[in-house]
Amino acid sequence: MFIKKVFTLWFLLAVIVCSGFFLLANAPIQYAEKSNVSVPQPSNNELLGYIQQYQFLISEISHALRKENYSFQLDYGVLPNDKIELLVSLPDKADTSTKQKIEEIMLNVLKENNLNPVFFQLTLKNLYEPAEPSSTRLSYNDVLANLFEEMIDQNYGIFSIDHSITSEEIQIRINLTQEKNNMIQKQVYQLAEDMIKKHHYDVEQFSIDVQNNIKILD
Repeated sequence: MFIKKVFTLWFLLAVIVCSGFFLLANAPIQYAEKSNVSVPQPSNNELLGYIQQYQFLISEISHALRKENYSFQLDYGVLPNDKIELLVSLPDKADTSTKQKIEEIMLNVLKENNLNPVFFQLTLKNLYEPAEPSSTRLSYNDVLANLFEEMIDQNYGIFSIDHSITSEEIQIRINLTQEKNNMIQKQVYQLAEDMIKKHHYDVEQFSIDVQNNIKILD
């Protein structure tokens, strides 16, 4: 009887101790989940440092995927855990084997450059779907690709689009042909704003510059 009581007491103490360890182990995770929104965002100067550090990698991955004739847009960003997200947007819903092949190519490029895949997150999505807002973006090629297609569909003729990230803002530059008047420029400006919102980004973070400097030679 005494042994039974001792065993019961020991078991209860073990449960309490284990429960304490479990709560302590899970407390930071729960805190992190609840405080994701308040995680400090990298400054624009820090983002520029990431861009300079990984631009070569984006170029090499793009080259490797184009060699296999994939149609895609490649972007990258910084996750709250400091991993680099490599985001591939595909124009159509790719099958599982295609996605696996793309991931293999990306992993090979990382290994060829002596980069540990543990510090990267590979994400594949449909081009026309907004990306999950998990990372602070270092490029917005998927947004611009959607905007480009929309402008083609709406018959804006010849134009160019590019973007850059500075220490102050995200700049989107759209250049139209000279005959495009002020009203058309405003329409294009609004189209760009709508596309940014469609992808769930804050328009206030962007500077949109619409010009009409393209000359058409007869």
